[in-house]
Amino acid sequence: MANSNQCSTCQKPAGIIHCAGCDSYFCTKDFRGHREILYTEMEELVEECNKLQENVNKATKGTNIRNPLLKEINAWEKITIEKVQQTAEQARQRANQLMNSKSTIITTEFIGFSDELAGLKETENYVEHDLTRLKQKIDQFNIDLTQLSQAPRIELNSEESKKIKWDCIIYVQEKSESAQTSKSLPQEQLLCGGRACVRCGKCSDGHYDSNMNRYRHRDGSICNPFGTACDRYRLRTHDSVSASVYTP
Repeated sequence: MANSNQCSTCQKPAGIIHCAGCDSYFCTKDFRGHREILYTEMEELVEECNKLQENVNKATKGTNIRNPLLKEINAWEKITIEKVQQTAEQARQRANQLMNSKSTIITTEFIGFSDELAGLKETENYVEHDLTRLKQKIDQFNIDLTQLSQAPRIELNSEESKKIKWDCIIYVQEKSESAQTSKSLPQEQLLCGGRACVRCGKCSDGHYDSNMNRYRHRDGSICNPFGTACDRYRLRTHDSVSASVYTP
């Protein structure tokens, strides 16, 4: 009879089943118990995953509803639509004004002409040249009415609106870490007249040192390590920017 491995549970030399996960041997009875333990752990993981899924759904749904950024976008959309509607209404009013101005002039002139014609007929105080003038006036009215019935001599100019880059008017971006730091830590006014660096506290305003032929901080110091907020004030040569940091 071949030698059996020791069961890792009962310690008897009856380990005939090998578990690839824990690299242990079990007897038939204890292997079933071992698998039951693994099954129970798997069920617990599934239950935790289901709870986590509920929390994820609640968190993401609540974030979208309460997100103030979305409220800002909605407010911008509403204001923009209102401004567009106001501009369109102004354009409509101007179009009606231009289209109605000619008809108003014709109507006013025709009322005066009609009153004059009725008065001359009633008083019979007219001669040949009055009749000729009245006929010419009627001909002119007919010409004006013909022009009025045709397409108005006005047009819509919307060239400026076509130049609008809508994707540049409003867009969403992530805040940079440096921007958030600068916002939370405002630069302090120093006695030298400069501003303190938000990281090192030294003066971040640069000035040109003619003796050193370099730009340096007013207090003679520089912010370290390389790559921080005030690196834009690092030492530079007079003619070009130097990539190294000057140590006085």
